[in-house]
This record gives sequence, C-alpha cells and structure tokens, in this order.
Amino acid sequence: MKNIKKIICLLLASIMIFAVGCKTPDSPSSEQPGDNNGGGSNVDSPVNPVKPNSFGEVKGEKHDYKITETGKYIINAGRTDYKILIPKGMAENEYIASAVSDLKLMFSEAADVELEVVEDDGQLTGKYLAVHSTSLCSAESIGATSEKLGRGGFRIVTKGDNVIMCGATPESSMYAAYEFLHQALGFDLLYTDYYVLDKNVTDLKLMNYDVTDIPDFEYRIQSTGWIRYNDQNVKRMKWTNEEWIIPADESAGNWHNTFIYLPPATYKVSRPEWYSEPRGDQLCYTAHGNEDLRAEMIEIVSARIIELFSMEKYKNYNHISVSIEDNQNCCICETCSAAKQKYGADSAVIILFLNEVASIVEEWMNTDAGAQYKRDFRILFFAYHATNAAPVVYDETTKEYKPSAPEVVCHPNVAVYFAETNGDYTQNFHDEGTANTQVGKNMKGWGALSNEIYFWSYSTNFSYFLTPYNSFDTVQDILKFAKNEDTMFIMIQDQWIQPGGQTGFGVYKNWLHSKLEWDVNANVSELEDYFFDNYFLEASDTMHQLFNEYRAWARYQTDSLGYKGFRSVYYGAIKEALWPQRMLERWISLTDKARKEIEIYKQSNPELYRKLDKHIAMESIAFRYLLVSLYSSKYEPTYLNSVKQTFANDAMNAGLTLVSSMNSQTIEKLLSQWGVM
Repeated sequence: MKNIKKIICLLLASIMIFAVGCKTPDSPSSEQPGDNNGGGSNVDSPVNPVKPNSFGEVKGEKHDYKITETGKYIINAGRTDYKILIPKGMAENEYIASAVSDLKLMFSEAADVELEVVEDDGQLTGKYLAVHSTSLCSAESIGATSEKLGRGGFRIVTKGDNVIMCGATPESSMYAAYEFLHQALGFDLLYTDYYVLDKNVTDLKLMNYDVTDIPDFEYRIQSTGWIRYNDQNVKRMKWTNEEWIIPADESAGNWHNTFIYLPPATYKVSRPEWYSEPRGDQLCYTAHGNEDLRAEMIEIVSARIIELFSMEKYKNYNHISVSIEDNQNCCICETCSAAKQKYGADSAVIILFLNEVASIVEEWMNTDAGAQYKRDFRILFFAYHATNAAPVVYDETTKEYKPSAPEVVCHPNVAVYFAETNGDYTQNFHDEGTANTQVGKNMKGWGALSNEIYFWSYSTNFSYFLTPYNSFDTVQDILKFAKNEDTMFIMIQDQWIQPGGQTGFGVYKNWLHSKLEWDVNANVSELEDYFFDNYFLEASDTMHQLFNEYRAWARYQTDSLGYKGFRSVYYGAIKEALWPQRMLERWISLTDKARKEIEIYKQSNPELYRKLDKHIAMESIAFRYLLVSLYSSKYEPTYLNSVKQTFANDAMNAGLTLVSSMNSQTIEKLLSQWGVM
C-alpha cells in the first residue's frame, strides 16, 4: 500500500498525537474546530495496526495475457479504417448493445474517431473489432465455449488485422469488449460517470492479443446501491447480471421464501405440523414426523419449482432457492431434535427434504413433458444462523470434514448458500480465536457435502451506514478462503439500499470487490494506489494519507477497543472511545486540504472539478457525521451549524439518503433532528 510500509511508525505516532492531544477549553472558537480532546483519549499506542494478507496465494482460474506488438495500427495519425462487427440480428441484445455503445463512445472520447457498426452478413471486407461469435471467427474456433471458459470467461484474439472479443455468451463477450478497452485505451470505471480513459490518442497500435481470462467466481453479484441500481455500472465493472435466480413469487421472492411456497395463511390451520415449534416462524421439514404430511409438503414445493422452470420468461434461468425465513430459529419438535442429534446439525433435515425435491424435478425433466425444459439446475438453501453448521464430522487423522451420514450429502442439483451475519468481517476466516473460527469451520464442512458453495458475505455496518467499516484488511483473505472451498458464487452485501454513493471509502471498497472477485490473487497494494491516483488526482496523496490513518486506527479499534466479534456488522459504533474528537477534526481538515488541491480544475475544467470535489466530500461525510453525533456540546453554535450544513450539502450532492439499513432512518430525518432545513 502506498506509503504504509515506509511511514507506518510516523503514521501511528501522528494518529496518537491527534487522538490524545492536550486538553483545552470546552468552547473553541466558532471560526475553527476546537482542540478539546473529548472522549476516548486514554488509549495505548496501537500494535501492528495493519495486518498483511496471510492466507497466501490460492489456485484461481486462468488469467493469461499474452500481448505483443504487430507493427500495425488501429488508429494512425488520427484516422482509422476499423469497424465494429457484431452477429446479425443481435444489435438489440442488451450486452452486445452495451459493448457497441461503449466501444463507440470511448474511441470517440479518446481519439475523436467514429467507429461504424456492421452486422455480420458473411460478406466481410475490411478491418474489424468483432464482438461475440461471427463468421469472421467463431467462438468454437478460438476456444470461447462454456466448456472451456464457463459462464463468464472470455477470449481476446488477434486474427490478421482483426481483434476478436468473444465469450460463450453475449454477456461474457461484453466483458471481453470492456477488457479490450482497458488494454487499448486504459478504460476503467471507478464510480458512476467517472472513468479512467486515455485522451488525445492519435496513434493506437494493433496488438497481437492472445488473452484468456476466466473469473475466479462465476457469479459475482453486486450489493451496493450505487452499482446495483445502475445497470451501466454493473456492465462496465463486469458484474454478473442479477437476474440469474428465479423468484418463487415471480417478483422478489429470491430469498427467505419458504413461506411463499407453503404460506401459513393458507396451510397453518389445516397443516400445523408443517410449521416449526415453538414459534411457527420456520418450516418443519419433518412435518413433526408425519411422513404423509411431509410428502405433501415436498409435492407442493416440487410442483411449484416445476411450474417456474416451465415458464418462458425463466427459460434461461438455472437457479432457484428454497430458503429459510429471516430469523435465527429452527424447529425443535421431537422429530427435528432427533435428526439434529443423529446428524449433528439443524440443517440436516433441510438437505434431506430438498434432495427429494431435486429428485422429483430431475425426474420430470427426463420425461417427455419436461424434456424441453431440461437444464443443469440448482436448488439453493441457506446455511444461515441456526442452519449455518453442516452435518459433518471432523476426521482428526486426515484433517478433513466428512458427512455425518451418506444421506446428508447434497443431491448434485442441490447446493448450499452459505451466509452468516453472526460472523465478523473485520477478521479472517482462517484465524483461530475470533468470531469467525466456527464460521470458517462451518464453511469447510459444507465443502464436504455440496459440490458448489454459494457465498453471501458482508462489508458494512448495517446499523450505521455513515461510519466506516474496516473490511478492507480482510476481504481478500476471506475471498481466498471461499475460493479454496470451491465457491462459485459471491455476493458481498454492502449498503444495498443506499442509492447514490457511499461514505467511509465505500466507493473504493466496492471497486476493489469487483477486481478481487474476478482475480482473487490480484495485488491489492497496486490496485489501491491506482484507484487513489485516478479517483482523487492532485488530492491523491492527501486522501491516501487519510485512508492510511483511518486503516491504522481501525485496526486499533478492532484489536484494542472492541470493534469486532459476534455480529460486528451491527456493532454500536457511535462511541467516543472509537472516534476521538481531535482525530475527527484532523481527518476533516485533510478533506478540506484535498478540496483545495483540486481547485486547479475549478476554472479550467469545471465538470472534472465538480466530480473530484464530490469524491472528496463523500469521504468527509462520515467524519462530520461522527463529530456532530458525538461532540456537539463541545462547539459554539455558529461553527456547529456550519459543520451540519456542510454535511447536509455533501450528503445530498452525493445522493445519500439513509443513515442505516432501516428505511425509516433517513438523512432527511437526521437533518430535521439536527435542526438543518
């Protein structure tokens, strides 16, 4: 990480000086922040504040880039003979259309050349940038098939004077186009409408491309609002389309949906055995031991899944879930308790239930009626809270987990969706003695039962959206751990309902996620330097200093001040000890300094200045929020009101609307409480 190795001792000393400081009067000048130490000053110096990644390199997928010069040009002296070639009839395909649109846009912005678009008619003359499989070069001929590349992998190949960008699907061919733009013109989206791109290009060499790139996680679902709700951001950052799993209610019932299949309003009176003891807030997968009633449950769930797989609108979907309701309970009836005793985990009854469902669906797909809908389907279930543990035993001799019984091995068409909010995402999964010790063991246990693991991770404090959450230190290790356990799907839940952006360096965090989920062994230090240099430009050093200071302090928060452990993603983060007043003042002053450093663009490039100022302001939001929340009594009204007003202006400009994951806790209400209109 930039500077961190060279100045870590000085950095820590600086942080402690500003965190501890000296006591001054309680009423600072209204012109400047006060020097009052506030709470949380009696702390020891941090020890080893920034831990390096310790999991080591893991076996990922193929990221093979062979790129050499040809002596030819795509653009020469500001002119080009190249055209974009796409398959006939695919101009309206959303992925091909996105690739074409941005190829045209980026070439225009970078080099002021306009690329004509040609649909393949088999009569080709000229030079082409070809997207997807065409008569110029088929996917099969260059090994761009799903068998070789999976769902998301792609090839970029030079054939004669032509560049071929191709994957097994239009979506993966779009990924290839964005990677070509990155290699040729430096394109990289960092934030909505803000991307890196070479400019004033008059000559662009034709390179001899022989690129094969396969994402380490086949499904990569974004869960921060500024990306999730912006389809262009999803595509440009090479995230997987979220429409990959069939909702049980044909609407939003992707998860926590067992009551959609078997609604209590319909069945609870006549079939009370279908619901859990004692609360009835989950299913009872054994029907309290009544085999006939259990068979009826399985029949209803199977029939609904068959119905959904038969629908035309879901013909390209391979996944569906039957997932427990969103609470920490499970059935404790006599039969379920006996099963837990026998197999070693509450989840065993779910596996047994869904294995039978999957067999029924598979048998239907092998009939004449179901043949046209046959696919390599998966039925997912949550390993979540009470069902997080797998029914396995640990073999001390082999140091491996094994099924507690043969019947609890998942059917080939059943897969586990591993999620645990009770864990601690400021810590690694492989370290002993943390809140994640058992979580990591549980994940390894599922590897003995399920051919594939689908992983739902976390990276924010859901109670306090406007505070930083230090998953920066551990996210790569956690992803490496997941890759080692044959995880093919990853979703890191962040501020999914915060639409415009994210404070606490959340924009960098989610950009970093996009890179690591594609290549889990990527060099994080290099990525971090690249992001800060391009996202903040002249303010890079100052903002990087702020980030490094926060990271060092955040490690001290976890190691010495208790910001870690069970359900740290809901930790009560608004405490003076965690955020000393002088330190917050210092960090705000660094954002003020950064804003001055980009003023060189204020007149020469007002649009760029506006974007850079927004980037910096977004990070100041967290520290102004904490300062007002914790230390309002320390300031004179004039200064305090100016801090509140700056916070309000910056939050609204950034498009932030929520203080926490509770929709009712809005910034609008917060400002009303603060007396800011």
